[in-house]
Amino acid sequence: METNAALLELCPQSLDQGVVAPRPQPGRARPVPLAPAPGHPDPVATPVPVFVVPVGPAAAHGSGTRLSPDDCAGLNGHSRATLDGAAGRRLRDRLPGQVSAAMAAAGHWELYGTRGLLVVACGDDARRMGFSVESVRPETSPPYTPYEVLTAHETGLVAGCPAAGRDRLVTRFWVRKDAALQAVGRGLSLAPERIEAGFPGDHGTVRVPGFHGGEVLVSVRNFAFSPAYECAVAVPESLALTPAFCYSAG
Repeated sequence: METNAALLELCPQSLDQGVVAPRPQPGRARPVPLAPAPGHPDPVATPVPVFVVPVGPAAAHGSGTRLSPDDCAGLNGHSRATLDGAAGRRLRDRLPGQVSAAMAAAGHWELYGTRGLLVVACGDDARRMGFSVESVRPETSPPYTPYEVLTAHETGLVAGCPAAGRDRLVTRFWVRKDAALQAVGRGLSLAPERIEAGFPGDHGTVRVPGFHGGEVLVSVRNFAFSPAYECAVAVPESLALTPAFCYSAG
């Protein structure tokens, strides 16, 4: 499957501090695997395969049978359980071969998407992790990431941020909270403004109120796939799991 490389400038760094300035877009970016964050090797953690699939304009696919950028958002939140059988096969037929093969072999997979980008996490261990990805482009900013998801402290940080970077910072806070809530099975049963995003430093800790009192400590990392997107991956600190990212253009 041909992809629009200009849409997704892959970057191997994990970014948890500051607001990233947009980078010049190259004519073509060579797809590369995403490496673990420098300074944070995790050799004993179990890797969980996570595929990053950029999706360009439907016109680029000719036949129209491939995914379009708008299809990605509609797939967000689906899993093998909700798209098994014929629906799952149709989806795999529209994805790169490497991703399709991994999904077919996995007993479980989960999808996370926003316009133009689909993230596929494979394997049973994906159930115990949280993922969130959102676009930060003004024309596609989701309506469900308003400033109301922020704590008073986070609101102050956003107010002190240069105006050009505020949407990105709000989105980055949001994906961290969303991923952390997913990792402990809370989803939006807990208001995001009740938890701090745990932003400072890579593997920042987010403290999520548990179902039966107490707190669950969740390690959250942000990954910069592109200036156009924010992605966060969360793992309860009691679990030795780590995302193993891969990007395939065919």
